Order: sequence, then structure tokens, then C-alpha cells
Amino acid sequence: MKEIDDSLNSDIHKQEAEEIEINEDNPEWDGTESELVADDDAEEYEIPETGIKLSYVMTEKEMYRCLYNSDIYKTKGVRAAFSTVVFALAAVAFFIAYFYMTGQFKEYNLFFGILCVIMIAVVWLVPYFHIKSMAKLAANGKKIDAEIYPDHIDIGSGSGAWSIELDGNCYLSEFDNIFMISVGDKSFAIPERVIEPEVYNEVKAILVSGTRPKEER
Repeated sequence: MKEIDDSLNSDIHKQEAEEIEINEDNPEWDGTESELVADDDAEEYEIPETGIKLSYVMTEKEMYRCLYNSDIYKTKGVRAAFSTVVFALAAVAFFIAYFYMTGQFKEYNLFFGILCVIMIAVVWLVPYFHIKSMAKLAANGKKIDAEIYPDHIDIGSGSGAWSIELDGNCYLSEFDNIFMISVGDKSFAIPERVIEPEVYNEVKAILVSGTRPKEER
């Protein structure tokens, strides 16, 4: 009997350790429940595959991060920093010329110096406020339903339903605890918080294996 009790205790401790490890992999889960579903679109000769169903609502902050990491604005990140440095150096040169140069072109130096400062503000502020307004409109509280299968993702239902084939022809970005899959001019985001810890590793493996990493610009 002692050997049986020791064996049961060992199994219990092993299971608890595995649960702790899974939870550590996905600490941001918000309690949203997932469920396993069958692939209704499988052909008769195919073995039906089990998918993972997710239902969630995107927050305004998540929508902002997704829009920011899309290709709406080319001048961002490294490019924005580079543009800022160029305009800043130009502004310094024009202001120095304005204060130390004499002649009929002195006022032009002041004008172009101020213009460079304005361009720095445009590089940073225009994308921010535009994306912010778009994110506010997009985060309308609408529930998103998605079913993740090993070879595709079904999104929505009815006339608005669409699918993403996980055949290596789409791109995956990971940022701020969000998975974003891009294909053509469409993108689809899955916050890590909506994925149960028990299926997190499986979902991530499906997304990584069926996509290509998106290159930073």
C-alpha cells in the first residue's frame, strides 16, 4: 500500500509541476475560456481535425499596438528615429546660420530651421493621433470568434466569415503579448491573454509552424 500511495503522490506532484510550467509560459491569460471544436469543412476522406475555439474582445490599447505594427505608416521605429536625427541636424545648422550669418538669406535660415522642427513633430505626432483615432473606432466591443486548426484559422461566421491558410504564405508578428497574422492586405490579431494556459503552447506551435516571421522595417 505504501508503494501505491507513493506512486499516486508522485503523479500528483508531477501534474502540479506541469500546470505551474504551463502557467508560467502564458502569465497574461485573462481567464477567457477556450474549447475544442471539430473541423466541419474537412472532406469526407479526411480525418476530422480538432480545433481550438477562441472568443474575445480587443481592447483599444491592443488595437493601437496592432495598427502601429502594421504598414499604415512607413516612417516609424528606426525610420522615425533616423528622420528625427536628420531633421534635428538640419534644424541646428539652419539656426546656427541664422544667428551667425549676415545677409539677405538670414531670414530663410530661420524659416527652414522652424520647418525642420515642425517636420520632427509631424513624424511622431501625426501617426500617433491618427492611429489612436482608428484604434478607438476599431475597439467597438464587438466579439471576435476564431477557430484555430493545424492548417488554417476560421474567423467569424455567416457572410462575414473568412479564413487564413497556415501554409507558410502568411506572416506572423509577435509584440506586446499579441500574435498578429498578416496575409495580403488583411491582418488578424490574437492577444495572448485570451489563450488558456493548457493550450497556449499548442496554439503558438500552430501559428509559428504555419507562418513566416515578419521582418522588421
